[in-house]
Amino acid sequence: MISWLIVEKQPSPIAVSFSPTPTYAEEFSEKLQETNFTQKIIQAVRKAGYSPDSTVGYLVDSPNHQIITIQLHDGNEIEKSTESEIQTIIHELAKEENMGAFIVNVQLLETK
Repeated sequence: MISWLIVEKQPSPIAVSFSPTPTYAEEFSEKLQETNFTQKIIQAVRKAGYSPDSTVGYLVDSPNHQIITIQLHDGNEIEKSTESEIQTIIHELAKEENMGAFIVNVQLLETK
């Protein structure tokens, strides 16, 4: 399984073999950049009245296994209606950009 996180890329202690054909995660990464998908998500979530963190996490290894994590700054807990609305926003944007389906993980950013 290939894990990719847009926020940070850690060096791997395991030898990595490179193939001449791009992996799905590499193609996905290129598409994220070409479409400004992350920025569109953040803007749409803000427009809906939420305060998302400025980073979005992705865990992608195939078109059938795509997880997106978005963290919110507001509230003490995430209500089901909030989670549902953000899932709908992300699914609509993903459909517009032909990004495939996502499992959406909404988290509350802990304040220190």
